[in-house]
Amino acid sequence: MQFASERVILLDMMGFGMIIGSALTNAAASSMMKAGFGHRGDLMDRGAVMAVWQILTNPWAIGGVALFGVSFVFMSAALSRVDLSVAYPLMSGVVYLVVLSMSVLVFGETLGLFKLIGVGAILSGVVLLSMGS
Repeated sequence: MQFASERVILLDMMGFGMIIGSALTNAAASSMMKAGFGHRGDLMDRGAVMAVWQILTNPWAIGGVALFGVSFVFMSAALSRVDLSVAYPLMSGVVYLVVLSMSVLVFGETLGLFKLIGVGAILSGVVLLSMGS
């Protein structure tokens, strides 16, 4: 619960920087997970125990988990300064753009018309949510 005297700033440069830091490390973590497992087929083919073992022994996965932790720290710090209703949509939108770019440029995934329309819809929503009440 938040009291009026503890009102979080809608968005400032420090908060914005922390949100961007969270987004970039989150997107990098997801990309590392894809690099570690994207070419192997279904990770669960040999069961859950073997999947956990493959994750724990894969340097890409370990790096990805570490970056998810860094992203968590950035977002935690951002939420001490910025409204959740602003921080989360902004972070998610940036993550989506970076991951989409990485998927096309690094992993060779396709970007068709429907994905482009979806990107436009997501970004429009992020902008509207970030504008505040």
